[in-house]
Amino acid sequence: MINLVLMIIFIAITLIAFGYGIYSVVQIVRHPMPKTINYKKEIKKLLVLDGITLVSTLVLFIFLSLYQSYPLLAGEWVELVFGSMMFGLGFPTAVYSFILHYYAKEMDGILKRRLFISMLVSFLLIIVGLWLLTNSFADYLIYPMVNGLSFQAGFVNPAMSVRPNLAWYAICIISGAVLVLFICDHRYYKEYGMHGIIESTFFVAFPAGIIGARIGYVIGEWNHGPNSFADRVASGEWWAPFAIWEGGLTIISGAIIGIVVGVIWFMWRNKKYSIWLAVDIIVPCILIAQAVGRWGNYFNCEVHGLEVEASSMWFLPKIVLNNARFSDTAGWASSGMVYLPLFFIESVSNLFGYFVIRVLVGKCLRKYLELGDLAFLYVAWYGLTRVILEPLRHPSYNIGNDGYWSWIWSIIFFLLAMTLIAINHIVRFIIEEKKGTGITIKHSFNIGLFGGLTSLVVALAFIITGAILMSKGEPSGTITFSYYNNGIIVLVIGCSIALLILVFVPYLLRGIKNRRVATNG
Repeated sequence: MINLVLMIIFIAITLIAFGYGIYSVVQIVRHPMPKTINYKKEIKKLLVLDGITLVSTLVLFIFLSLYQSYPLLAGEWVELVFGSMMFGLGFPTAVYSFILHYYAKEMDGILKRRLFISMLVSFLLIIVGLWLLTNSFADYLIYPMVNGLSFQAGFVNPAMSVRPNLAWYAICIISGAVLVLFICDHRYYKEYGMHGIIESTFFVAFPAGIIGARIGYVIGEWNHGPNSFADRVASGEWWAPFAIWEGGLTIISGAIIGIVVGVIWFMWRNKKYSIWLAVDIIVPCILIAQAVGRWGNYFNCEVHGLEVEASSMWFLPKIVLNNARFSDTAGWASSGMVYLPLFFIESVSNLFGYFVIRVLVGKCLRKYLELGDLAFLYVAWYGLTRVILEPLRHPSYNIGNDGYWSWIWSIIFFLLAMTLIAINHIVRFIIEEKKGTGITIKHSFNIGLFGGLTSLVVALAFIITGAILMSKGEPSGTITFSYYNNGIIVLVIGCSIALLILVFVPYLLRGIKNRRVATNG
């Protein structure tokens, strides 16, 4: 009992220290005379609060382990200590650094840069800290994990026949959406100095995406299995396609419909703002929402791959690996085996994809991009992700009778996105030439020639390799990795790279035009 009381006390201390830190940071941001603020003194005060949060978080988890009577080994105690300290330090520091870096006024530039570095390091501490912390007690938890709350049966998990009324899956989806709203609102604040520009779009596009995800799932599963939607409707269950509480969403269709509805709404309500800038800001952020939402699959023990040896997945967090021993459709895995946690792979892929689109492409290649490219890259990235991961799925999670339904649509979306990028560059080039507003880039001809030839060579290599792989195999009755299907994937990537040759055509044409002008001059 004493451990429970002490645990509650340190929870209160942690929350009070963090709450006071947020209050202090907000007061700094709202200060009417920012030039009079001694930022170094204020940051030192926040560091003291960080220290209090670090210690209280550490002690909190120690008493939690004692209260739960976890028989932690020496190595697990080390993971708990360092993990809780990293998380206890990283989370508040990340929040404080973010607010001060982006919203504090009249701050020294060097201090701003240090806060930015502090924010990045803190995010890393949060990830590593959570990894170590959960690893420390992962082997002592009950699996499968609780996936929601039933108003009749209490906390339930996927192994029980009772479905939760309050599902963690729904909480993950909503959390991801809210996080994206915050990120996009912050981006718009940086761009226009005003909050709230996209709020109405969010409240329209998000439910539209959920409806679209359901529609895509119902269409794909209409005639799939003995208990298909077609059979249920024919037997009198007319409401079956609308029973979203039973689960069943297709993210690709949800994303597309959500984007389309959001674009239409934004253009209607925010006519003075660029729709192309809006889609470049908002659409790639959907990857973050999907990364968070995929953890709903973790709690539901769903969207797994086939069984693999647990020892081969040693690099995964234990809490993920242990829960992957159960599948809501296939039951417990064989001894020493786990179901490949595709949700985790896709979640990491989505986060990495956002970094690639937002930072590596969006910032490093900004002068070579056209507005809209980043939005199309989202569709391309997620389409390619699904193309690669669909064959890894357990057959019980495939959509359609043979599993090809979502795989083919993923290929279509990927190729469509790459086509739209090429068209975007060509059309904008034609418009700019007619208006005489084209921007001359140094060494334009060389960029176009080198980029076009490189794309052509790489595309031909992929296309030839894909054709060879397809010739070695035959079409399969179900979606799986095979010579034929692998050949299709490689061929599709090659065709998409070939489409990118069109992106370099404007550089060549402008380069030729500039050379003629220089010669005539």
